[in-house]
Formats: sequence, C-alpha cells, structure tokens
Amino acid sequence: MSQKTQNEPLKDLNLSSKLIVIVSIILTVTIAFAVIFGGFFFGIKGLFSILGVTYDSNQTLALFILVCFAVGLIIDPLTKIVSMILATSLSLKKTALFAFTLYFTSNFITICFADYFMQSISIPDVLLLVISALMAFIELAFGNQANGKAA
Repeated sequence: MSQKTQNEPLKDLNLSSKLIVIVSIILTVTIAFAVIFGGFFFGIKGLFSILGVTYDSNQTLALFILVCFAVGLIIDPLTKIVSMILATSLSLKKTALFAFTLYFTSNFITICFADYFMQSISIPDVLLLVISALMAFIELAFGNQANGKAA
C-alpha cells in the first residue's frame, strides 16, 4: 500500500478494501475474545481440577463460564456502585472490609446461580465459599490499582 491509501478514510475506499478492513477488525476482535475466554476456561478448569469440582464435559464448563459472565454483567455494576458509595462515606479500613464483603457476596451469588441452574456441574458448598473468597481477595487486590489507591 502506498502512503496515500493508508491515510484514506474508510468511506473513500473501494468495496474490496472496505471488506478487507472490516474482516480484519472482526478477526482481531474475535482472536482477542478467544484468548480472554481461553484464559478463563483453562484457569477455571485448573482450579476445578485442583479443588475436585466435578463436571460432565468441557462444553458444560464453557457454558458455566458463559453463565457466570452473563450473571456478572448484571451483578458487578451494582457492586461497583455500592462500593463507590461506601468508599466516599467510610474510612479506608472499613471500606476495604465492606468492599471485600460486597465482592464476596456478588461472586457467591454469581457462582451459586450458575451452579444451581446447571445440573451437570457439582460444586460443594464449602468450595463455593472458598472460590468466592479467593475471587474477592483478587478483585480487592487488583481492583484498586487502576484508581491509584492501595488497599
């Protein structure tokens, strides 16, 4: 490609060039989602293997992760809003404790919801608590770094 065609707006390109640009963008986004989902899939698969959680197949595990994502899309924004409200009205020590409690509760609800509706995955109640607490600690530890705060 010459320098002129690299700086040309999309609307001025011919049809084949537009298709190449669109397919390239879709392919890039698809690969990014596949890498992210693969990381979650193999991470959860390893965690479940270590903890002894039983599931029927890899498709079941993938569906479990998708259900957790879907429920999390509803619960996580509510948790973030309540956490921000508490952060402005309480001291840092109490905020960390309440944030952990909120994260733990939202993770517990998410995992319980997915576990309840999927009969092909069996997570013992004790492991629900352990996984929720582990995820809450991770979320609390890494969640505040974007804001420049230390927990």
